[in-house]
Amino acid sequence: MSKVQERFPADAAGTFSPPGPATVTVITTDEALVAALSGVLHSDRYQLEQRTRPEPLGRFLDDRRSDAVLLDLRWLPVSTRIEIGRQLRAARRRPTMPLIGICDVRLSLEGRTTALADGFWDVIEMPCQAAELAAKLGTWIWLKRDVDGIQSGMLLDIKTGHYTALGIKRRLRELVALARRMNDPLCCIVFGVDLPPDDVRVPTDPLYDMELKFSLALHHGTRNSDVVGHLEFLKFMVLAPHTPAGGGVRLAERFTSLSLSKRVDGEYPVTLSAGIAGIGGKNGQVQACPDLLLVAASRALNAARAAGTAQVAAAWGVM
Repeated sequence: MSKVQERFPADAAGTFSPPGPATVTVITTDEALVAALSGVLHSDRYQLEQRTRPEPLGRFLDDRRSDAVLLDLRWLPVSTRIEIGRQLRAARRRPTMPLIGICDVRLSLEGRTTALADGFWDVIEMPCQAAELAAKLGTWIWLKRDVDGIQSGMLLDIKTGHYTALGIKRRLRELVALARRMNDPLCCIVFGVDLPPDDVRVPTDPLYDMELKFSLALHHGTRNSDVVGHLEFLKFMVLAPHTPAGGGVRLAERFTSLSLSKRVDGEYPVTLSAGIAGIGGKNGQVQACPDLLLVAASRALNAARAAGTAQVAAAWGVM
């Protein structure tokens, strides 16, 4: 029996298993690595989702459907590793998503130390440290979910100053009740980044830059009565009381046209589209479930994205 096996028994993964099924995103082109990880991370506790492109990394780290990200460093050229490190440093914070680098014996100590300094939680050598990965991963995911729980309980997003997803949903329920009581229109607008074609790689810096600028634009460009929420990375919601359908469309077009103005030569432009939903005041179905308004606006956003870039689609009165 090897020293690794002695130190990490076969049931170590069960001892440190995460609370409930966990989704782990594996960014690699090596099918053999995915198979090896599947053998270590038991299917009753982990679900592996393979992706073949590491950029933009921020999209993986901000996707709350995942519990951890494993990035295969073995097949990445040095230039891509440097770019990933720059992306992590540009985020100005260590990601709360566990980010683990997978390497082999060829990755130098300097390379591993650099990855840790950039923001990786750990660098694991496969296959000799497979048991160590299984033993640690559950603890990392448990910690990540604890942090998510703390953040989700906050009403204001520290980074943007807007309402969090939880905070904006509370305000949505309040404003729906008020709109119905006053028989007044209420408009819900969801802004989301347009996804580039699969064969286009967008650097991360323009994405973070656009999120900051768009967040500030919403802060300064909306009315005092409007309520702004930050749902997730490059996805915002604006609740506009006393605003009928036409006013909501004009409000949305003002900000989607702003995203069109950011075009950088040699780079794919980062644009945002918008979906609009609203009520005219009395709508019993929305009163029973105000989240239906958000669902309708999200569907309209998907329709706008399908129509092109920086588009606006409305689903007024459709739940």
